[in-house]
Order: sequence, then structure tokens, then C-alpha cells
Amino acid sequence: MSRWIALLLAGLVAMAPGPALAQEPRPLTVVADEVIHGDLASVGQPIIIVGTVDGDVTSWSGPITVLGAVHGDVVSYAGSIDLGPDSQVTGSVLSLGGGVLHEGHAQVAGRTLGEHPLVGGEALVNALNLLQPQPGIAAAALPLPLISIALSILFLLLAIACAAIWPRRTLGVSLALRQEPGRSVAFGLLTTGLGALLILPLCGLIALSLVGLLLLPPLALIVQTPYIFGLAGLGLALGKRIRPGTQTVLAAAVGIALLLLPLGILGTVSPLWSLILFYVAASAGMGAAILSRGGAYALRVRA
Repeated sequence: MSRWIALLLAGLVAMAPGPALAQEPRPLTVVADEVIHGDLASVGQPIIIVGTVDGDVTSWSGPITVLGAVHGDVVSYAGSIDLGPDSQVTGSVLSLGGGVLHEGHAQVAGRTLGEHPLVGGEALVNALNLLQPQPGIAAAALPLPLISIALSILFLLLAIACAAIWPRRTLGVSLALRQEPGRSVAFGLLTTGLGALLILPLCGLIALSLVGLLLLPPLALIVQTPYIFGLAGLGLALGKRIRPGTQTVLAAAVGIALLLLPLGILGTVSPLWSLILFYVAASAGMGAAILSRGGAYALRVRA
């Protein structure tokens, strides 16, 4: 089991871009006379529409420029939207963070939301900017090593606390993970994917209002709880594999530290990949926790 986890992490780390690739992403461009049949979306990449998009245009942490036509909605959850003088949008326009700029006779058939940057939107933009290299910003202005180390220590302490508070449950999750690693990983990643489709747009809409901002911290904590518990079970499985006779909490602490150490190091140069790898690893433990009903089922089978 530990060898399988190590190979998974090593393979994903090998695909992570190095510091030399930290440059401004090339825009996703729909050129003149080009027609895209379907939706268009990007993460951290600017979108420029000169032709036509027969669907929705969505961006996470990236600006959108519309010079042509969009037969759908235009949404930027953490970026600006620039509507050119001859642009046409048959749906609605929503910007969270950067605002909406109208030029000339831009036509929007639906509603326009977020024309002026909001406090919540600006905070979200700043948070997402930490996850991707920003050209022209000195390293001292963005202390990524400090942020990465602090987050690693925080998750380490929280996962150890889970193992200490629920030792038998954590042991049950580790047993389920060792018995059915493939199903645990598949089920965990599927749950993470489905959850992301629901949580991310929901957080964006909540952050649009100042009242909704108060709900974001507890919502974020609730979302992280199953991943932290899954990380505890995964760490215990790894720790027991290395030292079978070690006490539960100590074995979990060793395994969790071994999992978070390379992620913390990677986070100093590529925070986004470090975050992705964390959720991939924690999803395996979360999948085992769901399959074993929080560790209780695996313990009953063992008994």
C-alpha cells in the first residue's frame, strides 16, 4: 500500500511544472470568424472572444474579453470582464472580483452582476493569486515558503488531532484503505469531483454579498473536515506499514508527516500542484472513510 501511494505521489510530482515555467499564461482565444459550439471554460487563463461562442464562457481566476458574440452567459468567478464596443451577449454577465467594463455599444440581453469590484471578490482574487506565479512580483512580496510550511503544519496538527480523538475510527479507515485501495481512491476522487462542481460555484455566489462572506470560513472548514479525517486514515495506513507495532496516534503522526513533507516542499515552488496533490492523496482516505462508514464497518468486519 505504501509503495502504491509513493508511486502515485512521485508520478504526479514529476508532472508538476518547475519555476522556469512560471510565466504569464497564453490567452485562450476564439479568433474572428471562428465558432465554438458549446461551453468554453478556463482556470487561471485569460479568455479572448473575437469570434462566436454558442454557449457559456466561464473563467476561474482569469479575465474575459468579449469582442465578438457569446450566445450564453459570461462568468468570471475571480477576474474582470471587458465587453468590447461591438460585443453581444445573449445571456447574463457575472464578475466576482474584477468588475465589468462596458465599451461603446456592448449589448447584454440578460442581467449584469458585479459591475464594481466587491470586498469579497477582491479577497477571493488575492487568495487565488497565491496559487499561481505572478510575473513581475518579487519573491519577497509573496512568501510562498512560509505559507506552504504553515499550511503543512496546520494540516499535520489537525490530522493528528483526528487520530487522537477517534483512534478506533481512524484505524477502521486505514484497514478499509489497505483492504480496498482501488475502490477507495476511485470513490474518493469521484466524490471530490462532484463536490467541486457544487461547492466552487456556491462559494462564488455566497462571496458576492457581505453577509455571505461570514459564511465562507465555517463552510470552508466543514468542507475540509472529511479530507483531514481521510488524511489521518491514510497516514495511519502508511505508518502501520512502516512500523506495524507502533501505537495508533504515533503511527498516524509519522505517516501524515511523510505525506505532507514532500507536498510542503513542492508548495514553495508550485502551490497549485501541491494543493492538487494534497486533495488527491486525502481523497483516497476520504473514499475509504465513506466506504467503511467512518471506519465503523471495517472494525466490525475485523472483529
